Amino acid sequence: MSGGADPAAAPVIGIAGDLVEDIIVWASAPIAYGTDTPSRIFRVRGGSAANVAHAIAAQGGDARLLTSVGADAAGDRLIDELERSGVRVRAQRGTATDTIVILIDETGERTMLPDRTNARAIAPFDRAWLDGLAWLHVPLYGFDGRGEAAVFTALCEAASERQLPLSVDVSSTGLIRLIGRGRVRALLERLRPTLVFANADEAALLDLGASPPGAGQAWVLKHGRDPVVLVTDRGAIDVAVPPVGEVTDTTGAGDHFAAGFLRALVIGPPAADPAGGALDPAALTAAAKAGIAAAQRVLHSPGAHTP
Repeated sequence: MSGGADPAAAPVIGIAGDLVEDIIVWASAPIAYGTDTPSRIFRVRGGSAANVAHAIAAQGGDARLLTSVGADAAGDRLIDELERSGVRVRAQRGTATDTIVILIDETGERTMLPDRTNARAIAPFDRAWLDGLAWLHVPLYGFDGRGEAAVFTALCEAASERQLPLSVDVSSTGLIRLIGRGRVRALLERLRPTLVFANADEAALLDLGASPPGAGQAWVLKHGRDPVVLVTDRGAIDVAVPPVGEVTDTTGAGDHFAAGFLRALVIGPPAADPAGGALDPAALTAAAKAGIAAAQRVLHSPGAHTP
């Protein structure tokens, strides 16, 4: 699925969304509210879109991040780190760089406290930033807030006009509730993305099981240690997840899964049947296996980064 990109060049995957600073707090005991809890604290680059872009580059792929970041020292550092890792960054420069505090409890589960002030002030993207892309991936965080949602919806529709395949990661049950379940479902119906990534709780909240995708679409449903389920208009495919052992930190696992999945899909044989537009089950299965392997590599390090 080349989406109009130069067939002689490596396929470039575009990712649109957040680039932020993550403050990771590993609690070594149950959090004692109102007093001290022993912990370790890490400052790392974050943002779902930036994590996907970095993971694609780390896996040898070609990634371009479309984002907005503060015109400050933190923003300079985040852009420099990404570009040195191989990501091509196209960034608007706003006010102060956004921050997310992520609390990781002793079981490895996370709770996120985001400050996305800069992201909500995003301006329309330069359409030239889509030039040469083979795919566009957008986490749902880009649709948090009416103004921000209008910008990202326009970008996705511009990609569709260019016949670029689109994927959306619905990202978080809390985010879905904040935006509104009905609004998210309406957004997916409007954009008709080729792929929708969701975990079991997100899929249940959006009732994806009751609304099978159309031709040329697939739901990519993650269930932790249980099989990934690929749902198309022709049925469902289970892809087994190998044992992973003890999990330290789940932050970024979904982003690395999406990165591995998309990279495998765009560098592999064409995933769509030219006759009917249906997605090839073998290509989807291979992509899911690549996504699972990528996700498992990040489960033992702080934040959304492989060791």
